[in-house]
Amino acid sequence: MDRDVFLARVGRAAMTGLLPTSPEVSASLPELEPADLVGLFRDSLQKVDGVAHGPVSGHGAPVVVSGIASGHGCSTFMAWDDLPAPGVAAELTAEGLERVDHDIEESSRLQHQLGYVPLSLGVTGALAGLADSGSLVLSHGPGRPRMASLVPEVHVALLRVADLDRTLSMWAHNHPGAAAETANLVMVTGPSRTGDIEQQLNLGVHGPRHLHVVLVS
Repeated sequence: MDRDVFLARVGRAAMTGLLPTSPEVSASLPELEPADLVGLFRDSLQKVDGVAHGPVSGHGAPVVVSGIASGHGCSTFMAWDDLPAPGVAAELTAEGLERVDHDIEESSRLQHQLGYVPLSLGVTGALAGLADSGSLVLSHGPGRPRMASLVPEVHVALLRVADLDRTLSMWAHNHPGAAAETANLVMVTGPSRTGDIEQQLNLGVHGPRHLHVVLVS
């Protein structure tokens, strides 16, 4: 079929097509047995090849993050501006790591992005943690670059214990406007993983090879 004819048909269908009616959504959630959310999150994260630390105080978090960086031999890092613990970036800088700036001008974007290739550590916060799956909910925007959780070999996320929810459904029910308040909302479950044609699981091919979550009390 001719390309222009095909695209014209797709355009007409998009203009006249109707979406099916959405089913009614229950206003209530299923009741679950009470659970230790911290313990459940730690166990779930371990099952998806992530590592949990803490809970630690906000003032203790920088030392934990610095220890993770040292353990992986990191030399450069990118961090969100508004982390849920003070002094993390300053601690990493004091330990000799070079901070990579994420705020760049459009004219120098390509040249700057080429400098991300050797970036070894990304430090982010997290909007929420989902205890049943060990997942993180990340919301990106100004001061919260996506590159910090996508490009480095090691991703460290700081998560407040108060921001733990049991399931994705419970979190969405408790925060109905979260998706509309950001241009980029993602769920992260463990390190990046992919399977090849021989069904061999590989970590770190399309993102971080290591995921650490520091629980902040």
